[in-house]
Amino acid sequence: MSKQLPVVGLADITAVATRSLVLDAVRCALVAHAEGATVLPPPAHLDFPAGDCHVKTGYVKGMPHFAVKVATGFPGRGLPANDGLLLVIDASTGRPVAALADEGWLTAWRTAAAGALVTHALTPAGVTQVGVLGTGPQARLQVEWLRELRPVTQVVVWGRRPAAAAEVCADLRAAGVAAEPGAAERAASQPCVIAATPATAPLAPASRFALAKHITAIGTDMPGKNELPPELFAQATLIATDDHDQCLDHGDFGNAVRAGEVAADADVPVGTVLGCTPRKRLGRDVLSIADLTGIGAADAAVASAVTTALWAA
Repeated sequence: MSKQLPVVGLADITAVATRSLVLDAVRCALVAHAEGATVLPPPAHLDFPAGDCHVKTGYVKGMPHFAVKVATGFPGRGLPANDGLLLVIDASTGRPVAALADEGWLTAWRTAAAGALVTHALTPAGVTQVGVLGTGPQARLQVEWLRELRPVTQVVVWGRRPAAAAEVCADLRAAGVAAEPGAAERAASQPCVIAATPATAPLAPASRFALAKHITAIGTDMPGKNELPPELFAQATLIATDDHDQCLDHGDFGNAVRAGEVAADADVPVGTVLGCTPRKRLGRDVLSIADLTGIGAADAAVASAVTTALWAA
C-alpha cells in the first residue's frame, strides 16, 4: 500500500505561517517573477451562479516545491465565503508531499502580503492616511499588513453597505487603527488608496482620485471585474502589475488598455519596485498605480515555505 499523502489542517498551518514568513515568500516570488525566474501558466477560472473558483499553479525556480492551488469564493451560505487548498509537490521528483487544507487562509494572507509590499514601496514615505474601498476580509487585512511595514494613522473606509463599513472600522479600531466610515469620494481622495472589491464597474470617477499619490487595486482577479476608471491610468507616472499577461487579460490595467487610455507596454513588474525606493525617483506630486491579480508563483512560494516550516517543527 502506498504511503498516504499528509493533509495538513488550518490549525497546523497557522502555527508556522507567520507574517514575516509569508511576506518574505511573497516578496521573493514577485522579485523572481520580475527577473524571469518563475514558471507561471495562465490561471483557470470557473464561474458559478453562487460563486467562483480559481485554479492557479506556479513555481519559483530553485525552490524545493511547486504547488497547485484551488481557491473558491461562495458567499452568502452562512459559511466562510472563501475556501480551498494547496497541493504541494516536490520539484525534483514530481511527487506530492502534502495537501494544505488552508480553507482559503493562505490565499488571503498571500494577497494581503502582496498588497502591503507594493503599497509600501510606492506610497511616499511620509504618508500615513489610507482610504479603503471595500468591506470584505481584504479591507481589514490590507491595512493590518501595511502596518507591519509603515505607520498608518488614519483610515477612511467606504462600502456599498454602511453597516459593513462601520463593522470594518470597528475591527480596525480594536486593532489600534483610527478608522471611520466615509463616502467613496472621501476614501478615494486619501493620499494612499486601496481598492478591494468584486466590482464590475469603476468605484468612483477619476476626478475623485485627484489627491491620491498611490493606488493599489486587488479586486480584478477574474474577467469582467473593474474597480478603477480606465482614464485614471492615463494620469499615472508609474503602473506596476504583478503579472503583465494576467493584468492585460483581466486586470484594471487591461481595462485601461482596451479603453485606449494607455499602451499595452505601459506597465512595469511589481517585483522591480520592491526592495528599492522608486518614490524618490518619481517625486511626491505624481501618481502610481499597482494592479494585482494574484500570481500562482506567490502561492507556490508560500506553500513551499509553510511546508518546509512544518517539516522542521
